[in-house]
Amino acid sequence: MNIRKILPLALVSTFLFNIACSSDDEIIETQPKGAYQEGIFISNEGGFTTPTAEVSFTSNDLSTVGNKIYSANNNGEVLGNVLQTIGFNGDYAYLVSNVPNKIDIVNRYTFKKQTTVTSNLDGARYIAFSGSQYYVTNNNFNNSIKLNVYSTDNNSFVKSISFSRAAEKVVEANGNIVVQTDGITYDANYNELPTGYTVTIVKPSTNTVDKTVTLPSNGIIRDLVSYNGDAYALASDNTNSYIYKINSASGAFTTTTLTGIPKVQRLKIESNKFYFVNSTNKIYSMDINSTTVPTAPLLTAPGYLYGFNVIDGRIYTSDASFTADSKVYVYSASNGSLIKSFNTGIGTNGFYKN
Repeated sequence: MNIRKILPLALVSTFLFNIACSSDDEIIETQPKGAYQEGIFISNEGGFTTPTAEVSFTSNDLSTVGNKIYSANNNGEVLGNVLQTIGFNGDYAYLVSNVPNKIDIVNRYTFKKQTTVTSNLDGARYIAFSGSQYYVTNNNFNNSIKLNVYSTDNNSFVKSISFSRAAEKVVEANGNIVVQTDGITYDANYNELPTGYTVTIVKPSTNTVDKTVTLPSNGIIRDLVSYNGDAYALASDNTNSYIYKINSASGAFTTTTLTGIPKVQRLKIESNKFYFVNSTNKIYSMDINSTTVPTAPLLTAPGYLYGFNVIDGRIYTSDASFTADSKVYVYSASNGSLIKSFNTGIGTNGFYKN
């Protein structure tokens, strides 16, 4: 046996084995994308006549809260008077304002502004995304009731789709765009009246109306959300409330009647549960497939409940003020117990997971 030949081969094998082990054991650290990578954005609508719209942020564990993060990350720039909603697509957050009419697009992790869209906006309301396009409802409550379509590639305006009575909430469901095209109006004495009972389904492949779904003439359509590929419309009257699950492909719908729970105003869905709040700030929960209506609320939120969402097992509500700081309350979605409260900005109206 030639030991001189075997020994170098053994040393080379050992060397290669050690390199392989070192490579396998190497820890690759992922760098954070920015200060706001994980947490909750909070939209502060502003005072309408004053430029006080802003955005707040809290960490997932609620240990830190930062207010006025838009101006803080954009050289003191004023966001505007009325921030209506925030939408998300890819690395970007879309801040939809209707005073002035604009969409400020920021990096969702650093909150640095990338660009501002103003083309063809008139009473901008809500936003949804499908494929390489985004959809913004407009309603100036006079002569502009429409859905605008924009390209996500270059933010260019594509077209508008007009409606006759309303263009309010808009969601993506199974690739389709579903628009709340009826809602609320008022008589001379400011009593609430329904404008009608329709939601409209738009096909993104053609950007044309595919179907108009007429819901039962119960109460007033109050809200529209999307969950697991379906759209859910909420309507309510002075006696009961109704949740309609809408198939965006066929337009067929099924009804969950919330018997004995009147005037439900907002609807959220998480982990196969409905969460809804009525006009007296009572928040209820029920399984999405249940036929048993809850007899007691999970909790009653204080003050002027304006913002409402359910994120990762927590209920977020705001007691909104339009002249001073609003207050946010965070509750357990399982038992309704208060977890934390903190101050935010003027007219807090929404909560968004980042």
